[in-house]
Order: sequence, then C-alpha cells, then structure tokens
Amino acid sequence: MNNSRRKFINQSSGLLPLFLTPSLLYDLSVISSKDEKIDEINLFLINVNKERNFSYGVWKNRQHVMINIKSSNCVGWGETKVSSNRPDFDLSAWSVEFKKLKGMTLGGAIEKVRNQFFKGNWRPIITEGLLMTLYDLMGKIEKKPTIKMWGLKGEAPVPAIFCILEKEVDMVVKQAQIAKDQNMHRYVKIKMFGDFEVDKKNISALRKFLGPKSFILGDPNRGYKHVTELKELSKIMVALNEVGMDGVEDPSSLNKEELIYLQANVGNLSIVPDHIMRPAFKSIKYFDNRMGNFFNLHPNCMGTISEINEISRVIRASKKGIMIGDSSLIGAACTFWQQLAIGNEASWVEAMEKPQEQDAFLKCIDQKATHLNKEGKVEVDFSPGFGLKVNEKKLLSLSNSYLKI
Repeated sequence: MNNSRRKFINQSSGLLPLFLTPSLLYDLSVISSKDEKIDEINLFLINVNKERNFSYGVWKNRQHVMINIKSSNCVGWGETKVSSNRPDFDLSAWSVEFKKLKGMTLGGAIEKVRNQFFKGNWRPIITEGLLMTLYDLMGKIEKKPTIKMWGLKGEAPVPAIFCILEKEVDMVVKQAQIAKDQNMHRYVKIKMFGDFEVDKKNISALRKFLGPKSFILGDPNRGYKHVTELKELSKIMVALNEVGMDGVEDPSSLNKEELIYLQANVGNLSIVPDHIMRPAFKSIKYFDNRMGNFFNLHPNCMGTISEINEISRVIRASKKGIMIGDSSLIGAACTFWQQLAIGNEASWVEAMEKPQEQDAFLKCIDQKATHLNKEGKVEVDFSPGFGLKVNEKKLLSLSNSYLKI
C-alpha cells in the first residue's frame, strides 16, 4: 500500500465478506516441540523513568517485565509493559496465576494461555507476553523462524515510525531531532491532547521541522470526545490536516458507523481506527474497510497472536493498510512486533527500541534478527524463533527486580 505523504488509497464503498473465523494458523498437533516440557520461567523487572504525556494523564515512570521460558536447552524471550507509576511493582503477586505453566508441555501451555484469555481470566498484558515467549521457544526448539511456521509471507522491510509524547513545542522539536538522529524521521507519530490550539501548534512545528515528505500521524487517544457533533469533529480534523497531519488515530470514542462517516468527510486525511480493533478475535467479526485507511493493531491490547495474523489477512484483502502499534516497549517485544509487521506486510511499525528512554535490556542483547536500514525501514534476517539471544547474567545485574519460577 502506498502511504507516502498526500498519496492515499481511494475510499471503498463495500463491506468485506468475512468468511474467516478465529483459529490457529497452524496445527499444534504437527509441531514436534509441542510435547517438550517447560523447565523454568524467569521474570526481570525494568523501570523506565522517562516521562510520557497523554491526553488522559502523565506517566512519570513505567514498568516492563522481560520474560524467559526454558525448555530443551532453548530459551524463549518476551516482554510486556505491566504498569505505570508503580516503581515498586510486585512481580510475585503479578505472576502467581501463570506459575502453573511450569512443567506443562509447550503445546499445552500455549493452549492454556489462549483459553485463559478467551475465558476472560487473563488480560492481554499477560497473554501477549507469555505467547510471544512460548512461540519464540517453539521456533528455537524446531530450529525454524516462527514467522515462517505461521505461514506468513511478508519479507520486505517495513518503515519504522517514531513516537513523540510531548506537549510543549520546543520538546516536540527536540524529539523530532532525535527521530532524525535515529534515522526514523520519515514516519512520525505525535501525541495530541484534544486541545485544538495546542495540537495545531505542535503539528505545525513538527511539519516545519520535518519538511513535506514525512508522514505525520496524530494520536489524541480519543482526546476530542468532548466534541459531540461529527460534522464539527470532521472540520477540526480537516484543519489539522491542512497544517500537516496526514493521519489520525481515534480522535474520539467512535463506533463503526461514526468512523465510516468521519473517514468519508475528512478529505485526504487517513483515519486510523485503534480502540475498535481490540481484541483481535472480536475485530475479525465486525471489521469494515470503510472505517479508515489504516488499522492499528496495538500491542498489549490484542490478546492472542494467531488472531492478529488473521485480522491482518482480512485487512490486506480489503486493500487497506496495517499499522503495528506500540505499548512503549523497550526490549524483547520490539523484535517480535517488528517481525510480525514484516510477516503481515504492514504499512509501518511503531514498536521500536528506545535507547534514549531505557537501554538496560538492549545492552544485554547478543543477537537480534531485526535492524533499521539506511531508509528507516526494519529489515529481518529470519532466525529460529524470533532470533533473540540475551546475556541473562548481565540482564539480571541491570534489572530492578527478578523472580525465578
């Protein structure tokens, strides 16, 4: 899909026939590693002290857990953001429910985690972190890239998008300079605050700094929900488009019909539905390609991985674009989501490493399958699992807390 500045896809007037149902994209019964027993689970807590500003509040700090699960002399890695503004987060209390995974077979553990989500017992912040770890372990035992085991065909590099979470213009520009320094200035996302004058000022400054070729995506986190008339909301979005915003995620709390109306009434601006796409298995049932030009699949909110791949197929079939979002991730999950973006032929991926915020885990990486190329796109050298190898002893020394199960 062509997503360069001012070049957007034509609106589609039809509904996509939904003939797909949630299911695994592969049969666990044919996976030889499914009967391998889980020997050990390790959790590493890392605090991030970089302040992040949103329309709904401020994170003074946030807490991430790096997960590793061991079996058959292999180690699977994963990550989840578990909380914000809780530097004393209790690993033991958080993990009590999934301690029973130890001793289970790999196939049994995958099915248990999925079932716990579908039953409503475990939230995505638990299930996604565990599943990416288990799938990484599965691929490493099988000596195959997990993306290929899922049958995903994408291999082309995917653009990385840099995220700015600042309210003051000078800080917006400062972060934009970091985007340039990190070769991630071609696609930039900026947090918005539901205040038209503030948002207009920041977007204008960002456009002036980046120039005409960069794609700027606004994200108000539904911050314009105080605007109750869709016509007025459309006018506000068009005005922000005129000063440089190319796309916008969830400007308000909108249902399917409201999103369809908005996309049809904002000219060249691309609506990027986010909240309505959560969790993945539900979005498969009510997806409508008229809701937007791109669709955000947001980490820590989708629940299960196989259904992410399935809704991605639905979106691609509708000729619309896929956005792989972010949950302010800093470690093991970044390469996972980057590879998921590549395998599913996404338009861009937001889940990028953030050394300017926290580099403890990055210092411990011995091998990683993904990297950013000179064009600001993520490339992958497919390796068993998701290709991540980590110096565990070093990570232990840099973690704020640790728990062995």
